[in-house]
Amino acid sequence: MMNSTIKVGYACLNLDLDRGFKTCRFANLTNEKWIELISWNLETLKQMLIYTADHNIQMLRLSSDLIPFATKAKDDVNLDWQVYFQDEFDALKKLIKNLDIRISFHPGQYTVLNSPKEDVVERAIADLDYHADLLALLGGDQSNKMVIHIGGVYGDKDAAIQRFIQVANSLSSKIRRHLIIENDERLFNIEDVLYISQLTHLPVVFDNLHFNILKPENSRSMKTYIELAGQTWTTNDGRQAIHYSQQALGKKPGAHTKTTALNPFIHFIQNELSGPIDIMLEVKDKNRSAEKIQLYLDQDIGAAEKLWARYKYDVMAKSLNIYQAIRNLLKDKEHTDFEAFIQYLETAENLPEDIGNEINAGQHIWGYFKKQATDTERGKFKRNQEKLQNQEISITQFRRYLNQLLKKYPNPYLTDSIYFKPFK
Repeated sequence: MMNSTIKVGYACLNLDLDRGFKTCRFANLTNEKWIELISWNLETLKQMLIYTADHNIQMLRLSSDLIPFATKAKDDVNLDWQVYFQDEFDALKKLIKNLDIRISFHPGQYTVLNSPKEDVVERAIADLDYHADLLALLGGDQSNKMVIHIGGVYGDKDAAIQRFIQVANSLSSKIRRHLIIENDERLFNIEDVLYISQLTHLPVVFDNLHFNILKPENSRSMKTYIELAGQTWTTNDGRQAIHYSQQALGKKPGAHTKTTALNPFIHFIQNELSGPIDIMLEVKDKNRSAEKIQLYLDQDIGAAEKLWARYKYDVMAKSLNIYQAIRNLLKDKEHTDFEAFIQYLETAENLPEDIGNEINAGQHIWGYFKKQATDTERGKFKRNQEKLQNQEISITQFRRYLNQLLKKYPNPYLTDSIYFKPFK
């Protein structure tokens, strides 16, 4: 391994599972519907955990919507979900322990502890209580965290800080053992959060993008602040965790990129980090960025070949030259240039669509079906090639037909291909 002192994770969603978390309109919620939703979501979490471990990732931020409407009362819904699903939670707890995945939560923007409105604070505490219960049900200890921002300024920043400190220090030990606080990009910079940490003894999670947008006056270096944040973590809190993201070009400050570009990440870990650390990637393509970054950290040829199997046809559809370059690169199993491999993938992903390459990739995929396909299907595939060449159909429509064939003639190798799972 190249750098076993660094681990990365992703947040809440997995782009490559065939299922996601479900909810419904609150007005339509019944006990029966709630059972259906929770059952589905817990099974989704199980599959996400297995996927995550299978791709050598050891951090996962869970969705707060795991149990929809858990803190919202409704007279005709009286299910004790913790008791009802005890067996499922026990099985998930065992799975998380066996897979050695560090789980966490990030309650949403409405979980505000420093609001001047008492009812808002009460709802925030109830939400934190719910998240702490979930962590307990899933076997979480003090190293499993839930991160929140400080909240609003409400016209008086000093008073807002004092309200946060007062409320945070009055929270139950059940909540406090999991709670960590983060610098944001608009109101509370890293110096503010470190000050609050001194008076609440809550660990600080450093966010690099927020820091770059909102720096303190007379700011010290990013590396210094990461080290200072690390000093707020005790042994029982586990390894220090930070957030890492990159600014999306042309978007508002704080907007995350589609994917985590490798070169800036390498520069970050080489120049800003000095010890073992867990990094939560905040990025739109979720697990995909985590997989490629963890591959770079691990330098694992087996993982590289597994990743290439998923990306090869998508790369072929963009550039035959890059496709061939990666094939040649991976032949040298003892001296593989993992950085170059990932950079090739990134370059291909950013290329425009190419009809000629797309048809070539489609013909390779058709090879998996042609022996089973009917004459009608052969004819339609040939016509689709001609239509795509003449720009009478889109690349999406071309792939959609091949996906229909995949559903009819299942093939595990193709099922996992990024070619059939475009980024949304």
